[in-house]
Formats: sequence, C-alpha cells, structure tokens
Amino acid sequence: MAGLDAYLSFVRASFGSGADPVVVIGRAGTVLYANAGAQQRWPEGSTLEAADSLGRALLPVVNAGNDDVRRVEWGDEGAGGVRSWYACTVAPIRVGSDVVAWLCVSTDTTEVKRNEERLRRTEKLMVDTQGVAHLGTWQWDVSEPHAHWSDELYRIYGLTPETYTPSYEGYLQMIHPDDRQRVIDATNRVFNEHVPYSHDERIFRPDGTMRYLHTWAYPIRDDQGRLLTLVGVCQDITDRAEAEENVRRLNADLEQRVEERTRQLEGSMRDLEAFNAMVTHDLRGPLGTIELASVVAARPGADPERLASSRERIKRAIAEMKSLIDDLLAFATIQNAALNIEPVDVSALARDILAELRQREPGRVVDIAVEPHIACLADHAMMRIALQNLLGNAWKYTTRVALPSIQVLSSAAGKRRVLEVRDNGAGFDMTHANRLFAPFQRLHAERDFAGTGLGLASVRRIFERHGSRVWAESTPGAGAAFFAELP
Repeated sequence: MAGLDAYLSFVRASFGSGADPVVVIGRAGTVLYANAGAQQRWPEGSTLEAADSLGRALLPVVNAGNDDVRRVEWGDEGAGGVRSWYACTVAPIRVGSDVVAWLCVSTDTTEVKRNEERLRRTEKLMVDTQGVAHLGTWQWDVSEPHAHWSDELYRIYGLTPETYTPSYEGYLQMIHPDDRQRVIDATNRVFNEHVPYSHDERIFRPDGTMRYLHTWAYPIRDDQGRLLTLVGVCQDITDRAEAEENVRRLNADLEQRVEERTRQLEGSMRDLEAFNAMVTHDLRGPLGTIELASVVAARPGADPERLASSRERIKRAIAEMKSLIDDLLAFATIQNAALNIEPVDVSALARDILAELRQREPGRVVDIAVEPHIACLADHAMMRIALQNLLGNAWKYTTRVALPSIQVLSSAAGKRRVLEVRDNGAGFDMTHANRLFAPFQRLHAERDFAGTGLGLASVRRIFERHGSRVWAESTPGAGAAFFAELP
C-alpha cells in the first residue's frame, strides 16, 4: 500500500489544517485519515458509524463500490446545537486499477442553505400574502409573445397554467367590453410613451362570473430608453366594489324614501288644508239643511206636506254627509294601506269596470275602446280604485253627449308607459287644472254633475304612492284626457 501511504501524505499536506472536514475512507468504512476540521467535529470518529451524519451520507457510496466521482450533501448539529450543512465531493483513490479508498472533501454550505431557506420562506410568505390580499403579479418581456403570471393571478382570473398561456390578446378578450378600449389606450401609452398606468377594470372568468380588478403596470427600460419589460400587479377588488355599489344603492334607496316621504308629508298638508275647508263648507251645508228642516218640522201645527218635505230634505242631507264621510274614509285608507305589488292586467281591469257601469245603466249607449295588453306592476286593489274613479268620471261627464265615447289607451314616455283615459264629455277649463286633483275641489256645479271632489284626489294619491304622476288635458265641451304613468 505504498501508493496509498503516499496519497495520504499528500492529503495531509494539502488539507491537514483546514477548517472544513476532509476524511479518507477505507474499503471497510474505516476512517483512514481525518484533518483538523474533521477531528474537531468528531473527536472519536475512527469509523463512519462514529461520524454519524457524514456516515449516513457516504455509506451508500462506499457500499456500492462505485468508482465515479460523486457529490453528496450532509448536515448535523454541532456542540452548540447549531445545524450546519456541507457539500461533500467523494473521489475514488486508486492503487493501480483498484479502488482502495475514497477521498471525501466537505465544503461548508450552511450559509447557502440558510439563504435558500430564507428565500423559500419569503416566497411562501409572498404567495400567502398575495392570496390574503387577492394580489397577483405579472411580468412581460415585450420581445416574447407570452407573459409570466403568479399563481394568485391565475386564481384571480379563474384559470390554471395548464389551461391558459398568458397573452395580451387573450387578456383583452376577458375584459368587459365597456372597459376594453380604456385598457387598450392605457397599454398603448405604456408602449409608446413609457407612462405607467393604474386603473380599475372588469373581467369575465371562464365560468361567466364578473370580477372587479385594480391593475398597475410599470415599464422597465434599458440605458438607451428602450422598453424591455412590463411588470405589474393586479388586485381583486370585487368585494370592495360590490360593497361600494351596495352603499350607492342604499343611499339611492334612502334618497328615494326621503323624497317619497316628503311628497307624502306635502300631500298630507295639502289634504289637511282641504279637509279644513271641507269641514267648514261641505259638511256645514248638509248640517244647515238638517237644522232648518228640523226647525220647520218641530213647529206646532205643521201641515203634513211640509213635514214630508222636511223629512225628504233631511234624508238627502244625511245621504250627502254619509257619502262625504265614506269617501273621506276611503281617501285616508289609500294613504295608510300597505302596497302589495303584483302584475296587474290594466286592460282586463278597465273592461270589468266598464261592464259594471253598463250594467248599472243598461239603457245608455257608449262607444268604448280598450287597448289590449296594457299591464304594470302595482297594488291590484288600488289600481282598481284609480280606474274606477277615472272611468267613472268619463262615464259621468259624457251623459249629456249625443254619441258618448270612452277610450283606454297607452303610450310610451321614455322608459315608462303612460295610461290614457279619454272621453268626449263636458271637459273643463285648463286654467283651473291646478285644482283638478285637490281633495274636495269640483270644477263643475253640484247641480250639473254630482260628486264629493275626492275621486281624482284618490287617483293622484294612488299613483304617487307607486312613484308615478298624473295629469290631464281638456277643452270645455270637447272632452278630457287623463294621463298616468304606469308603475
């Protein structure tokens, strides 16, 4: 073994005082040589089993008898409990053609290992952070057709690396059509003017769901100012966008409620003023009649004819008061009743009401035309009351016309349909139109057309409660047209 002794002398001279462990291993696994670094680490290490951690790494190589140069890694804890890592190069030592031992030169890679572990933890933390923040990253070398996406960006778009290769054209196809041109313009500015961009956009995932994203893009240029790469960040802000939209809807709903409540209060004030006028005027008339007739009837020696006349006048006054009170109660109910919104066939409802009017006066001949398929979403009972008043008025005010006509039509007004009830009856003077829908206001004398003055006020209140409005057009003696926005 003169050759081996000479080799050991060479190793001793080369690695003897080195801090990294260097050992020579015999065929039986015996440590034939250990430098200062190895002896410091394994003071009693005469065999690979004694040098436990190194032995676990080297025994497979020794036992396999492989004469190739191999590289293995091993690590263990030192005396202070600190973990150290080594990269070990194992080279065969030959005497003639026989492998008689192995030279094992270890290099301390602890700092490299620690850096790798720190990098791995940093990458994992970045991935976890991106997932929590719904933040994906991308990078596009403009000389290449495809970009590189982070795992979180694939998740944001509902895609996988196996099913999608990132490209500018594919990205544009996923953007909401209303946002696409804005994104194209921003991208062109980055390419042509090297201006970073930051904007919101909407995209559609493959499953059809829409997501709201905020995207940043930053250009990277070379020393000559040429664009090399685009790097970007994309954050899924769907939750925030939907929350903001909910707030906007709630604010709009609140504003609508406030507006509706204001209208109701204004209407209540108008109705209160009208009620005061009614109490002082409309109810005083019948009460005065009753009082006068009672005085006449109470006089001694009143003849039977005058008594009968007084009783008749009292009866009519009571009926008039009862009608006023009934209409007033119905009017108040409209304001306070809950709305039950459902589909309403307005055409069918109008035909039913007109049939009832004809049944009450079978001798009247009225030309009636009802447009089919007029419909809306409203409270069915209230819509019936409104139509009863509108059609009842048309029926009443055409009684003195030779050829009476009533039409129920609809027309378009922007995004809404408008109901029209037309007649060729008495009509009214438009200079008094402001009184038309006010409670207890009548544009015709009681002796000409009976009524309490609450019918059209009820119509207005019903449509206002549905968020709609009513109005009328007329010429005296040439009929009237009443319009109402269908809810």
